Amino acid sequence: MPEKPNPFEELDELIERMNREFSDLSRTFEGGGVLAEITVDVADTGDDIVVAADLPGYAEDEIDLRADRELVTLSAESDRETVDEDAHYHRKERSHQSVSRRIPLPAEVDAASATASYTNGVLTVTLPKLDPDAAGGHEIDVE
Repeated sequence: MPEKPNPFEELDELIERMNREFSDLSRTFEGGGVLAEITVDVADTGDDIVVAADLPGYAEDEIDLRADRELVTLSAESDRETVDEDAHYHRKERSHQSVSRRIPLPAEVDAASATASYTNGVLTVTLPKLDPDAAGGHEIDVE
């Protein structure tokens, strides 16, 4: 029997496309913080959903990762300011970085059993597919 179409799939794609467009637009503005885009891969390995996200330049403790049954939310924020008192700055863009992205998952997952690792700027989140009796959201520690 064919799978039922997901009526929200097109809406999710539209939202992701709008996020990319606004991210591109934000790069054209001067001053303030720098808003970047988080690029991700989402893979179904059979028993798990694996999300790999590029977050170069952030420390583990600057990453906030949340998951529930159908969604992973990634955000990272860093304040890095190196000030040379003798220098005259013509442009200063590296003082604050903030990124955020909500990633819809292709299957329901058990967020309480999820694991995450962060190596060489790549965050990898492994989310076991949900046991039908599980419910609720869960915060995941990044190791």
